Amino acid sequence: MDTSSRDKSFAIDLNTNPPPQNINSIPHEMMDEELIRMKEENKKLTTMLTTLCENYNYLQTHLIELLQKHNSEEENSKLLSRKRKAEDDHYCCANSEEVSPKRPREIRTNVSTVCVKTTPSDQSAVVKDGYHWRKYGQKVTRDNPSPRAYYKCSFAPSCPVKKKVQRSVENPSVLVATYEGEHNHPLPSQAQVTAPLINHNVTTNPTFLNKFMEDIDTTSLQQDLVAQMAHSLTRNPNFTAAVAAAISGNFFEYD
Repeated sequence: MDTSSRDKSFAIDLNTNPPPQNINSIPHEMMDEELIRMKEENKKLTTMLTTLCENYNYLQTHLIELLQKHNSEEENSKLLSRKRKAEDDHYCCANSEEVSPKRPREIRTNVSTVCVKTTPSDQSAVVKDGYHWRKYGQKVTRDNPSPRAYYKCSFAPSCPVKKKVQRSVENPSVLVATYEGEHNHPLPSQAQVTAPLINHNVTTNPTFLNKFMEDIDTTSLQQDLVAQMAHSLTRNPNFTAAVAAAISGNFFEYD
């Protein structure tokens, strides 16, 4: 049997390096169409990417605004809650003070003022009012060159009374003592009180101080002066003889 007459369809090509296909065999029209299609697709993708970035930026900004608004509302809510709680606590405390008789009421400090006349030689800031005091401070104020002395009651801290003593600006011979509070104990025995003592509510009232000085001048000072003059004249023999002669002359004129 002739081998050449065999069917060539059963032939096997064992060549592992087939000849390359000729690229020139692809038509140019197909390549142009493919390039145009790729460009349009690239353009669409670029547009989609740009839109995606813009949407992302918008969402991010909107999210930040929402977070800030939420934090602000939460902070305002906390502040409002604290304010309401404080008002409720104040209201409850006020009601408890009015209803509960066991709760101590607010202690109002009573303030009183005393003016004391002193001698020119007395430069101390001591007002003897019968109570015992402990000095705990002293300072110079702006409106008065004389220093202000601060005292506490000797029974402190059981007795809350305090005293401030300072010379008057209008008349340095007058000591002005300001008392805060009331004594919760009796006056000590054998108490020495400086006279005269005059209470007044305002320490810097010039009308009151002038009137106070006039009263002092027309009462105690004049009485002391008259007593001293009478004592001196009665001990003078010439004055006694002059008085006797004047009385005798009046008797003769009367006769």
